Order: sequence, then structure tokens, then C-alpha cells
Amino acid sequence: MAKFKYAIDENTIAKRLKEGRGSGIGTNYKPWILVHEVPSIGKSSIRYSWTVGRDHHFLSLLEAMYFYLLEWDDDVLDFREQFPLLPREETQSIAAELGVKHPADPKTKVDIVMTTDNVITLKTQFGQVIKARSVKYEDALQKRRNAEKQMIEKIYWSRRRVEWNVVTENSIHIPKVQNVQMFHKLRSKFGLFPNVEKSLLKNMEEKLVKLMPGNNKILADITDAMDKHFNVPASTSITLLMHLIANKRLMIDMDQLFNPCKQVNIALPAKRGISNANCDY
Repeated sequence: MAKFKYAIDENTIAKRLKEGRGSGIGTNYKPWILVHEVPSIGKSSIRYSWTVGRDHHFLSLLEAMYFYLLEWDDDVLDFREQFPLLPREETQSIAAELGVKHPADPKTKVDIVMTTDNVITLKTQFGQVIKARSVKYEDALQKRRNAEKQMIEKIYWSRRRVEWNVVTENSIHIPKVQNVQMFHKLRSKFGLFPNVEKSLLKNMEEKLVKLMPGNNKILADITDAMDKHFNVPASTSITLLMHLIANKRLMIDMDQLFNPCKQVNIALPAKRGISNANCDY
């Protein structure tokens, strides 16, 4: 066992560089930091992205919440978490210019490789753009040392003409996060309907797409009646409906917490062009 389980030294940095950490795009990207490489108090997590097609490593609950907002955004093509600010010599130089200490491992005293929480690729009407986002809690930003590290990060990205900004809990709309999280595991039909024939499911889908838009009845009443009509196990219709919403074949107001025991305004998806990718969050 290493003397310091989570300590960073020059060998650690060299090993990660050799492994290709921070390189690649899409499914081939390897984050600089993996969740098992940092101390955890239950806030870190690994979540699979349907947008990118790989597991993502998040070191805080806030990062995981932001993940769901990115997942739902049609303009997001890719996002690379724990993105290393390389070469390290550049952030060391920026720190020296600012007259502040470069972040270092508290045990080994070795300067670490700084990271940005998310580097996002978006499609716009002018082509693809890259944006960098630091995901931090408001109270953490009030600390002087954290502000110094954020300034190093900001200058690093400004030199590359990449928009950099900070996302805090005040930028996160909780009901939308909860909705996306709820629908996220229902995007694929795999394992959802083991006792229902595919042809019957297709008929039910067509019925839901035709019936639900503009319907002002309690959602659960409609889906319960459909279960009985098609003689399928209880909750089949509501699960199928949520699957359709997850795939945006039917649309709801994602800013309002989804509750099937209430009236829910459901619509067909509107045709949309490519946005200018403001990425306000």
C-alpha cells in the first residue's frame, strides 16, 4: 500500500499521462481523476451518459446534478469531466504571474495538475464550440484560496479563447434535475417490459402518442385504463409513457416536477433548429 493512499507525486502524474488521461473525445475520453482516486464522503459518483456513451466520474453531488442538465440539452454533443489543464508548466506560470501559490498536494508538496470540472462541446448554427465550466458551491467560492485557483483556471481558458464560467447550486433548477434523473434510466426499453410482446408495445406507443397531447385528465387515470384495456401488467403504460418522454417523442415542462397523479401537459415535439448555444448554465 502506498504511504499516502491519495497523495499525488511526480510518478502519479507521469503514470496518468502515460495512460492518456485527459485525452480523447466522446467514448474514448479518459478523465484525469477517477472517483476511487480521491477521498470520498459519499458525494462522488459514476453515471452513464446517453449523450456521450460512457461512464462519467463526478466528485461532488453538484457535479452530478449538472450532468443531468447537460444530458437533456439537445445542443450538447460531448462533455469531458475532470479535464486536465496541461501543460502543468502553464498553470504554474500563471500562478507566478498572479503572485499566488500553485495548487499542490498537501502531503507530497508536489504541484498537481489542475482540472476543469466540465469541458463541453456544443453544436451551434456556426459549427461546434467548446465551453469550460467550473462547478462549485457558493460558499466554497467565498474562500480566498479557491478564488485564486479559479482565476488561474479562468486565465488558462481565456488564452485559448474558450468561454469559461462558474456553475453554482443557484444555477441548478432542482425539479428539472429530478425529472431528468427520473427519466434517465427509462430511455432504453431493455428490461422494462419483459412480459409484453413487442407488437403490443408498438400499438400502445402509437396510442399514447395520439392520445396524450392536449389531454387534461389525471395522467395515472389514463395509463391505468390503458393497462386494463391492453391487459398488460400494472404500470406498463405509465412506464412506456415515461420512456417516450425520455426519448422526447412526447414533451412535458421539465421545469415542473413530473407527477402522474396530477394533470400533466403533454405535447408533441416541436421542430427545432440549431441554437446559438448560449449555455447559460
